[in-house]
Amino acid sequence: MLGQTYKDIEVIAVDDCSTDGSLLLLQQYAAADMRLKVLQMEQNSGAPAARNRAMMMSCGELMSTVDADDCISLDAIEKAVRIFEANPTVDIVTYDLIRVNAATGKETPHVVNPAIPRRMSGKEACYWTLHWDIPGLDVVRASLEKRFMAETQYGQYGDETTTHLVFYHAREVVLGEGKYYYYQNPGSYTNSISIKRFEMLECRQSLRRQLIALGAEQRFIRRLDVKRWHELMRACKLYRQHGRQFTKEERKDIWKRMKATYGSFRFSDLPLNLALAPFRAMMPTFRLFYIEQVMKQFVNWLIR
Repeated sequence: MLGQTYKDIEVIAVDDCSTDGSLLLLQQYAAADMRLKVLQMEQNSGAPAARNRAMMMSCGELMSTVDADDCISLDAIEKAVRIFEANPTVDIVTYDLIRVNAATGKETPHVVNPAIPRRMSGKEACYWTLHWDIPGLDVVRASLEKRFMAETQYGQYGDETTTHLVFYHAREVVLGEGKYYYYQNPGSYTNSISIKRFEMLECRQSLRRQLIALGAEQRFIRRLDVKRWHELMRACKLYRQHGRQFTKEERKDIWKRMKATYGSFRFSDLPLNLALAPFRAMMPTFRLFYIEQVMKQFVNWLIR
């Protein structure tokens, strides 16, 4: 970050109670470069809470977040700033996302559908972010970003709700060219076997309620419901495959969350190809739906 070609920047690094010497290293960098400010959280609070602290401390007109295990190209900020300076109604400039396999170093560019315009309204961009057809990693005007604090009750996933809402309220969004290198680590939060993975279900329901309250068009809600349905099936699969790794109380909590999510759907919320899909069709109760998933797993085992 300190090596960006655009030099007039403020870098805020938040240490969320690390135990690997990161804080000392950050303090050494800060002593050598006044553009770097270091914040230390009083207790481990997760990325959303850390970002909220940094957001309120920042002084710049533009803001961007880069995770600790990710990085951006050296000219990424400069490219975004040029777009903002030339287009006063643009509130968000996205990065060009590159996924990196942390184990092999293989890079896979995120390909944006050519039918999606490079410049669009914030609401239209929000629609495309609901399935991450366009990346939610960006540079955004601070005056907009600071209106939306990350939801901390849903762990790491609270940031995603905030991202969608910021896009929804933006005037215009431009798909930028600055590279963001997103490192995919098998041991990361989103890949771990943890009860926290199921917080995604409640996070999505929160987003749904907020979009409805904003008067979002029905196509937004239907698109989000399709995503929620797929995430529910993935949650069921995670529970089936790794349920024994959770305690009895955790299993009860997970089942309650999945059941509540299932109960939030109506048959009319989903396209027929999903609502009536073999071994994935909507059933009268969540228990029957889950049994259906188990049957699918058994059939797959027989086929093998």
